[in-house]
Amino acid sequence: MKNPIKIIRIGLSLVFLANGLAALFAPKEFKDLLEASFISHWLPLSIPVFLLIISINDLSLALLILFNKYQKYILVWAMLWLIGVMITIQDIFGILQHIGFFSMALALWISTYGRNDYS
Repeated sequence: MKNPIKIIRIGLSLVFLANGLAALFAPKEFKDLLEASFISHWLPLSIPVFLLIISINDLSLALLILFNKYQKYILVWAMLWLIGVMITIQDIFGILQHIGFFSMALALWISTYGRNDYS
């Protein structure tokens, strides 16, 4: 394939798609994670409502990344969201996994907007 960035884009979209569908159709793991996290005391919404927000957010990110829409802003949003997830989960293995996803988003952002024309 001439453009491996497309593979990264599809892979990252699938990550957000899977997470969004899981939050919607199999929310127990998310609920348990949020209830055990220090963030549960700061949520202004109930956990079920927040799970719906997670699902909508992740499904939206999946579609926007896949269809290459508004990437300058969407990829920054994805990276900030992933940082929030890493802070929330506080599990070294989960953090390492999410650093991989963060790296995918960063690579996409750099490939499109991080280049300088001075090199």
